[in-house]
Amino acid sequence: RTCEGMMCHEAALRLLGEIEGLSSNEMDHLAPMKYTYVVAAQVYGRMKRQQEGKADDIEFLLRRHPNLRVAYIDEVRVNREGDMTYYSVLIKGGGSGGAGMGLGGVGGPGGADDDCGVREVYRVKLPANPVIGEGKPENQNHAIIFARGQHVMAVDMNQEGYFEEALKLRNMAQEFAQP
Repeated sequence: RTCEGMMCHEAALRLLGEIEGLSSNEMDHLAPMKYTYVVAAQVYGRMKRQQEGKADDIEFLLRRHPNLRVAYIDEVRVNREGDMTYYSVLIKGGGSGGAGMGLGGVGGPGGADDDCGVREVYRVKLPANPVIGEGKPENQNHAIIFARGQHVMAVDMNQEGYFEEALKLRNMAQEFAQP
């Protein structure tokens, strides 16, 4: 519900661009530059390894929305004693191609798609397990490194978005414009 609602922002940007006379090709180029949605789903890696249905739901959203990204924490066992190395990983739907590929895929090295079309974009080694207290702030903190642009909007997972509200985004962004 939250992802579907927040992706209305991209549709609103496209409509506003169309009203201003931009071509579809121009909007295909500009929309990803103006709007990227990063979901912090810290347990996606664990859900994927355990083949849980929620991982499939996340992958469905990645395929449905090409500009959607998911940040998760990957835990890799490094020796027999059980020592772990932690990574903050950003993934996207594999069908859209583009820059940032070739950094190692979820399904294999070299940026290859896994069996569900998910591609790894970035992998950042963390000094330790980032979840040391309450999980929500750590989840947002590990994902913020993947946010781009001048403005970041943090949205709670129970908050829904509507197309009509997304049309106001342009006006809201103008409030932050430098004089």
